[in-house]
Amino acid sequence: MATLRNTAIGWHRTNGDTNIARANRRSDRRSRDLIDAVTSSCTNTQ
Repeated sequence: MATLRNTAIGWHRTNGDTNIARANRRSDRRSRDLIDAVTSSCTNTQ
């Protein structure tokens, strides 16, 4: 579980989120976006 949590936090930081708690709440409502980002074959970094 810690690995998944750290992956999600890293994803939020990569996307420029500074408030991780707010980003997690937003992702809870749109969990499919996070799943698609983690499982996609091409990475989209900024």
